[in-house]
Amino acid sequence: MYYGMLFDPTYILVIIGTVLCLIASANVKTTFARYSKVANGRGMTGAEVAQRILTLAGISYVKIERVAGDMTDHYDSRTKTLRLSDTVYDRRSVAAIGVAAHECGHAIQDAKNKTYPSSNR
Repeated sequence: MYYGMLFDPTYILVIIGTVLCLIASANVKTTFARYSKVANGRGMTGAEVAQRILTLAGISYVKIERVAGDMTDHYDSRTKTLRLSDTVYDRRSVAAIGVAAHECGHAIQDAKNKTYPSSNR
């Protein structure tokens, strides 16, 4: 079927996918901003929580580092490094400890060799 030189119906799917990704991203940022104003009950920073989780999981070889930016947190399985952004590393909010715990989950997955398909392993 001929659609013309510049139009392909799959563009509609790409546009829908892009819109859904933008909505999801906005939702994550809004939720993070809301809970970054709520102090956690223990008064621990994101880095302290990450260290505690890794210690309790028996993982002593993962380094915890600060990384510049906002929402740039990630676990690097190649270097066994957990990087926490400026908005997580030394903050004492519920959002900060939630993100730190999430990233620790990736380190624990890696340690147990139960990596997910998008892993760089």
